[in-house]
Amino acid sequence: MAVDNSNVLAVIEDFPKQIKESLSLPKGITAKRGINKIIVAGMGGSAISGDILALLMEKSGIPVFVVRDYSLPSFADDKTLVFAVSYSGETEETLSAVEDAKSKGCSIIGITSGGTLSEKCGRVIRIPSGLSPRQAIGYLLFPMLGIASNSGFVSIKSDDVNELVSTLNSKRESFREKARELASKIDGKLAVIYSSQRLSAVAYRFKTQLNENSKVPAYHNTFPELDHNEIVGYEGMDRRSYIAVVIEDNEDNERIRKRISVTKDIMKGNIDIISIKTIGNSLLCRTMATINFLDYVSYYLAIRRRTDPGPVKVIDELKESMKK
Repeated sequence: MAVDNSNVLAVIEDFPKQIKESLSLPKGITAKRGINKIIVAGMGGSAISGDILALLMEKSGIPVFVVRDYSLPSFADDKTLVFAVSYSGETEETLSAVEDAKSKGCSIIGITSGGTLSEKCGRVIRIPSGLSPRQAIGYLLFPMLGIASNSGFVSIKSDDVNELVSTLNSKRESFREKARELASKIDGKLAVIYSSQRLSAVAYRFKTQLNENSKVPAYHNTFPELDHNEIVGYEGMDRRSYIAVVIEDNEDNERIRKRISVTKDIMKGNIDIISIKTIGNSLLCRTMATINFLDYVSYYLAIRRRTDPGPVKVIDELKESMKK
């Protein structure tokens, strides 16, 4: 019998509460004047919050770049706002990126539960400790979104937030039921996860949740790129070993939606396909509600596999080895 020793399920269910709490954290904090681009420096679960921020700010006119590395791009300068995001505050790549940001004259805001990062950044938003980075996605994302809103870069409508919270609360039991069903279909197969390029953050988040929660390999790709290469690989796939998860959004480009339909027709001759339709009116709701639902799927797959979804021993061991 699998045991959820760190109570991952409760964290997934408490996501609406996390959203409400995290939105209050950036109160009164704005970017300095003259900022014309944003860089999110982070790794793992912290970096994914930057991918989602980029999606939610797609029409803002302020480009968002996510850096998963030790240094920033050469275009980083004094008109760049750097969100240094590390849940633990000890991520070595992020700490190195902060030093690079300082040398380039960037404006820096740290988002962390503490650690060295909180000491290196002049402005810091402290978020609650006691979670894993992937469980704290609300605390990592919404402070950045709040600062972007305070600075006039993007508008966070209360109706959109209310829709999201209401959807998460009202759909909780439905999400759990459907997630169990999907987990049973994925179990024993390698999942390949597809979406439009717009929603790549959602697809990638699910991929990493399968890795960390369910302890299984998974892969992701995006339309239209996969139609120019990966689709040929389906000639060598079979439904006993692989399953496709396709995330679909009604606001995707019309040609992308057609590509998804045509591609699914091609793939289904070799493997089974699970279609995930985003729900909600706002992009915020469609994005975050889908992420929450897929978190349930990764959780129930872990339980089916009799593995604790909490620990990530391999990552912990790797970090310790890097210190030697």
